[in-house]
Amino acid sequence: MRLAVLGTSGKKSELEVLDAVFGVKPNEQLLAQAVRVYLSNQRQGTHKVQTRSEVNRTKKKWYRQKGTGNARHGSRNPNIFVGGGVAHGPAGLTDWSRRLSQAQRKKSLIYALSSKASQILVSSEVENIEAKTAKAFGFFQTVVPEFKDKRILVVLHKSIEEVLRSTQNIQNVLVTQAARVNVYELLLADVIVMTPDAVRAIEQRANGQEAAADEKLVKSETVKKPTKPVEAKTTKAVKPVKQEKPATTKSAKSAKPEKKTEKKAAKSTVKKEK
Repeated sequence: MRLAVLGTSGKKSELEVLDAVFGVKPNEQLLAQAVRVYLSNQRQGTHKVQTRSEVNRTKKKWYRQKGTGNARHGSRNPNIFVGGGVAHGPAGLTDWSRRLSQAQRKKSLIYALSSKASQILVSSEVENIEAKTAKAFGFFQTVVPEFKDKRILVVLHKSIEEVLRSTQNIQNVLVTQAARVNVYELLLADVIVMTPDAVRAIEQRANGQEAAADEKLVKSETVKKPTKPVEAKTTKAVKPVKQEKPATTKSAKSAKPEKKTEKKAAKSTVKKEK
């Protein structure tokens, strides 16, 4: 597939792009889901109502308990009275965050680019605009016919301060980068102006090559820490093994206490004689 390349001089040419990114039949259901997720994530969830305890109103009893013929009431802060608190309302803690899977984000971007392929203009002269509103106004006036009534999305390869300053006072022009462009911005624009580098960056992003390139860059930038020399482990001093005494035989053990038994017998005989 080819995209139109325009310049301020009026010369027209074409840029060859991938059919897998700019020439796919869009899935409207997935695009609608991607837009709904994006808009839901923009919500802060801080909306809140006042309960009966937060209403700026007196807590005094409305009228006496008996004798009026009316129903029994205390203060006029409950939700049944006009000006009272709200029951079961939002408390300012609502979480509206939603997410798409990685495959859905990738496909939705491809479908959005394919649906807007006929409205994409490629121009390398966008990057050379001076930091003046009049210069940007004149550029878009020559490139985009009747651009005042159209929403223009400018996609750059990287942030350029001069382009941002020159377009910040033009209400219908939005400037973004190829790494940050989303489905909602693409579908909302009537005309999309891209630089050739931005087109190639979006193709890499849609094909998932950007993440792989970043991983290689990170691996190459990591500095290897110097390894400490491995010291030889010192061997512990071996304690001398105590030599066990030779086991004595039963006859030797029984021979020793014979003297004790003889002395005990002699003492017992002496006591008896006494």
